Amino acid sequence: MNPPDASILVVDDDDAGRYVKAHILMRQGYRVFEAALAQAAIEIVANETPDLVLLDVRLPDGNGVDVCRRIKAAFPQITILQTSSALINAQDRARSLQAGADSYLVEPIEPDELVAVTKALLRMRQAEQSLRQMNENLAARVVERTGELAESQRMLLSERAGRREAENVLWHAQKLEAVGRLTGGIAHDFNNLLTIISGNLELLQSALTGERERPRSAQLGLIASALRAVEHGSQMTLQLLAFARRGVLQSRTVDLNAVIAGMADFLQRTLGDAVSLEFSETPGLWPCHIDPVQLEAAVLNLAINARDAMPEGGKLKIELSNVDTDIDSRETDISPGRYARVRIVDTGIGMSGDVIERAFEPFFTTKNVGEGSGLGLSQVYGFVNQSGGDVKITSAPNTGTTVALYLPRCDAPTLNEADSVAEFGSGQRGAETILVVEDADLVRDVTVEMIRDLGYKVLSASNGPEALELLRGTEHIDLLFSDVLMPGGLSGVALATKARQIHEGLKVLLTSGYPARDGVRANPAAFPMLQKPYRRDKLALMLRTALELPRATST
Repeated sequence: MNPPDASILVVDDDDAGRYVKAHILMRQGYRVFEAALAQAAIEIVANETPDLVLLDVRLPDGNGVDVCRRIKAAFPQITILQTSSALINAQDRARSLQAGADSYLVEPIEPDELVAVTKALLRMRQAEQSLRQMNENLAARVVERTGELAESQRMLLSERAGRREAENVLWHAQKLEAVGRLTGGIAHDFNNLLTIISGNLELLQSALTGERERPRSAQLGLIASALRAVEHGSQMTLQLLAFARRGVLQSRTVDLNAVIAGMADFLQRTLGDAVSLEFSETPGLWPCHIDPVQLEAAVLNLAINARDAMPEGGKLKIELSNVDTDIDSRETDISPGRYARVRIVDTGIGMSGDVIERAFEPFFTTKNVGEGSGLGLSQVYGFVNQSGGDVKITSAPNTGTTVALYLPRCDAPTLNEADSVAEFGSGQRGAETILVVEDADLVRDVTVEMIRDLGYKVLSASNGPEALELLRGTEHIDLLFSDVLMPGGLSGVALATKARQIHEGLKVLLTSGYPARDGVRANPAAFPMLQKPYRRDKLALMLRTALELPRATST
């Protein structure tokens, strides 16, 4: 960003220090505003919207860290450089960065250092703006890049020397192209969802403030629309995690007959009139402990692939059966065990051996550009692998394709999630005391309000050490409800372990917006998990479930 295009606000209650910093920056050609107080700084930001704010931590009428947080909340595009002679340790610096500061300097500041850091931050701001513009034009750029990659492929394959290296370069370039296509699609879908959420909330706000009258039914409709958008966003996140083999599966014991039968009509509409669907329930089919939503997504992906492989029409058959690999000698390439098998059989164009070998690779696809990203079979493999099963493809050119999903048998009784919610009924409310531990302020605030609305008494902490102080206090606590990943070196799992050393048998419920990872994976028996984002009814159910678990021993 050139100096004539950039404006800077210098906030410092020390007149001499403010004068020096302002004149150093003016000599570089920047437009400079000055403020000695926090309130004056906020007013200048609102009226002038500078590109960068040079903000002292200590001000007579407010804390500079709080001012930074307010500016970033209202104007996230503004770059903030925090300064103070008081920033002498890592904790103080971290507090400023957590409040939204982009960088910091410890005074006294050398003129050359001030100029260099200012230029670097403005360059970063300009780069972010350029990246935002690039993302807005991502769809067009992907098409353009695809053409460039095709031309690069022709040129590389024409060179005989170094052919293997050229093919590897092209393969990686194609993966990058697919990532770009995936990123554009995700940005498009999430921006649509955010538009729905923000639009409905703003309409609701106008009704509550009296700007425009709306009947109560209309207001409830706005809320329902925003909640549906949140649910769709949550499902998109789960699908992305499944692609990466990092999804947190919401598994339960299910009847595969019921799952497939329940989606048969939807599958037929997806396949179209040219493709007939054949399915019949199998008596005595073994139950499986899986995530039924991910199974439906896997079957849908395979059905769409089969439809695309039958452009002139054909037949898709879904067969369910029990398989014991210890008995069935034909299943030698499947791990020993007992499985419920789901076979999707089509009469399409089939696959060659080379295609079968790469079918489950992320981003590999035989479809034309724009017709697929190569993530469908990757998602299928990720789901089945996480469920402890296996996948097998049998095919040949012009003979159709059979994809078999082997899902491990489970002898536990099947459970309908709706029935489990209904079982609690009005008992989802309670009067116990719950300690909520969450480092994100807005998430903590809304969680506390939801739990209070359910009748519970609520204590809250923003990190593990604060929670431990409350646990060592005199207030009786019935349940610890904590986020898993938190700053400060004390995770939710570690906090729960220490909490049970203080109060043996304390009930614990953990929550996280991240997929499970080594080192922070909760023990489901000792520490049940509620995945973010969660609705009020699911939160109520999980709180009662955790509170009614048998008394646990310290870990």
